[in-house]
Amino acid sequence: MEQLKKLRTIPISELMTKNVVCIDGSKTVADAIQLMKKYNISGIIVKPRNEDDTYGIITEKDILEKVIDPGEDIHRDPWNTPVFEVMSKPIVSTYPEMRLKYALRLMKRVRVRRLAVLEGSKLVGILSETDVLHAVEELPTHSENAAY
Repeated sequence: MEQLKKLRTIPISELMTKNVVCIDGSKTVADAIQLMKKYNISGIIVKPRNEDDTYGIITEKDILEKVIDPGEDIHRDPWNTPVFEVMSKPIVSTYPEMRLKYALRLMKRVRVRRLAVLEGSKLVGILSETDVLHAVEELPTHSENAAY
């Protein structure tokens, strides 16, 4: 339990994924799906078009809800739909020094599964729920708390 308390106070820079997979908004949804499969991820950061633009994100949920089954009168196909038409924007972001417990509270409050980590306007990482769960999994276990 003590290790979990300690984990909650570390900066997210220690847990975040630093090699962030990105895509241009002009690429197709099919391209995004291929990247998700290749890197075994559920979301991809969409690069800003210029210095005045902001980052976006395309997730499995975006693809399922906006492309695969968007509704009765809407027809899109992943091979001809550009990412920028279905991505979520702006993304929720934070800074590398934020403590994990505050990052988790932010994710819960705004109902997102991942946070972009920025230093100024530069993307330096992404923190996902999966990153947190992997960190918890790596904590030493206590035999009296082990599940059988």
